[in-house]
Amino acid sequence: MTDWGTGSYELTAAQLVPVAEVVVDAVEPVSGQKTLDIACGTGNATLLAAERGAETTGLDFAPRLLEVAAGRAAESGVSVDWVEGSMLELPFADDSFDVVTSVFGVIFGSPPDAVAGEIARVLNQHGRIAITTWTDEGLLPEIARLGRAAAAEAFDLPPEEPQMFQWGDENDLKMLFAEHGIAIQTGKKQLVFRADSAEAANEEWKQHHPMWLMLKESIGADSFGALSLKVLAALEAGNESTDGSFSYTSTYLLALGSPV
Repeated sequence: MTDWGTGSYELTAAQLVPVAEVVVDAVEPVSGQKTLDIACGTGNATLLAAERGAETTGLDFAPRLLEVAAGRAAESGVSVDWVEGSMLELPFADDSFDVVTSVFGVIFGSPPDAVAGEIARVLNQHGRIAITTWTDEGLLPEIARLGRAAAAEAFDLPPEEPQMFQWGDENDLKMLFAEHGIAIQTGKKQLVFRADSAEAANEEWKQHHPMWLMLKESIGADSFGALSLKVLAALEAGNESTDGSFSYTSTYLLALGSPV
């Protein structure tokens, strides 16, 4: 399990601000609404909802990220209830919230059925949700597969089997939430990541991203070094910039829902 307080997730979170804006826009109006942001991280969507007048709660499992989020809230002059806890057992009463959001947070919850069940439980009957999930398209999934393959090789694991459920599959999402009485509509969106170069992007991940730091510790420096070379090659091959910098476009799903 990744400790998201390790490293400097703030660097990645800053690049996800446009997605937080899409999510909060999708659940407007939020003013006066009791709003829960699950796996809030450094508080992108949480703070935005609070700035728009929501009665906002941000939940995350990483205490350090909640401290960062609280500092941002103090700087912005908004009031947010920051709660340390698990999305698998939300520490809130039934029907507590009018709005539930998550920006690439619920995708790390397992089993998915437990996550969806908890969202449905704390959402009131007139509530609405907005979550984002990465699709299996483009460079990010390719990089993730390289990481999983490196771990499998390091630990002599059997070949990876296809997962029964995919957070980035529209039909899977609809079926998952339908089982808990929430009707979901999905649409594809895109986010462009940028860096000074492919090498700079790779170095940032290696030195600061919690998932890569955890993987390095797990598989060892030699295996991680070999993986880093493969990731760099993939980044260079997938670079969409023509001016010497680096950029790539990632596709994600925006899933909107409400109880039926």
